[in-house]
Amino acid sequence: MFKEERLLKILNKMSNRKSITIQELSESFNVSPSTIRRDLTELEKSGVVRRTHGGAILMEEVSNEYDFSHKQGKNVSEKKSIAKYAASLVEDGEVIALNSSTLTYLMAAELNSKDLNIVTNSIGVVNQLASKTDYNIIVLGGIYLHSAKTIEGTTTVEQISKMHFDKVFLGANGVDLKLGLSTAGAIEASSKQAMVEYGNEVYFLCESTKFDKVSFYKIADFSQVNSIITDDKLTDKQFEIYSKYTNIVRV
Repeated sequence: MFKEERLLKILNKMSNRKSITIQELSESFNVSPSTIRRDLTELEKSGVVRRTHGGAILMEEVSNEYDFSHKQGKNVSEKKSIAKYAASLVEDGEVIALNSSTLTYLMAAELNSKDLNIVTNSIGVVNQLASKTDYNIIVLGGIYLHSAKTIEGTTTVEQISKMHFDKVFLGANGVDLKLGLSTAGAIEASSKQAMVEYGNEVYFLCESTKFDKVSFYKIADFSQVNSIITDDKLTDKQFEIYSKYTNIVRV
């Protein structure tokens, strides 16, 4: 088992319980306690867990950032407007990539272009598109992260690296002048970075509440982004400042 896959499985085990012991993880994965300690230390350095005596606790902020259901009910009207605009950018016959986020989930329902090839690591996106039989849907493989409802890992990134997309649509947890676009964890960041690298045009869908915020891991610089699509609650001052670095669309 790759280390990255084991880290994802650790997060899956902690998603509901929030805490876990080294002994339990060691027995579950049939690896030594020292291996699990190194895994937990890496997750702690990433800001995902806090080490405790004999185990670890999932950080509350990270738990909320990974919890798809928790985020789904926030800023609903703003998200719908952003999703609808993003869907309007897709043209007939294109190959597009949709990562797993609450915004791309809503965007999938708004798609009405013809003969699309859609690559995604989101089970939610697949469910949204299930009735659209004229679309060719490619589901990326990897480890399913239950709370985030996303498929991630080494396999996911390897598959993306063999593809090319006309347009890529991504969510982000933070938009910051210094760090650029960022997300909650290293594993999730890897698949998003790969989509950015192999996309001809890259669009980030971010509510205005994500601006002037930094999450744990960088996804992309502003120079790699065609547009950031946000809602009309982004202030004029923020719009002016961020427009110096990339195209900002307020909807």
